[in-house]
Amino acid sequence: MAREHGVDADGAADAVCAAIAAGTAGEPVLDELARRLALGVASTCVVLDPPLVVLAGEVGQAGGAPLAERVQHEVAAITLVRPRVVPTGLTEEPILRGALRTALDAVRDEVFGSTVG
Repeated sequence: MAREHGVDADGAADAVCAAIAAGTAGEPVLDELARRLALGVASTCVVLDPPLVVLAGEVGQAGGAPLAERVQHEVAAITLVRPRVVPTGLTEEPILRGALRTALDAVRDEVFGSTVG
């Protein structure tokens, strides 16, 4: 897709970085990528209605805020749900870390959250 828009790179993340570095010349790449990602995000959001969507992985990290903002805009354009879309702040194992954090929070709530049983 990036090559179709004149951005030549070795991989997807490199293409996103190159598009961002290209400024306005790279915007068509980011816009098209955001439209494609928004279809998947919107499909999930219609069912789950999350307040927040985090873009992770190499492409999400490479795209950062410019890509996240575009995805948020595109999701809002094609569905009634309006989740906030942000890039991940984690570089290693974001899904695993999120799952562990969720489990740890649940255990803390169960063990220490209530004295009334």
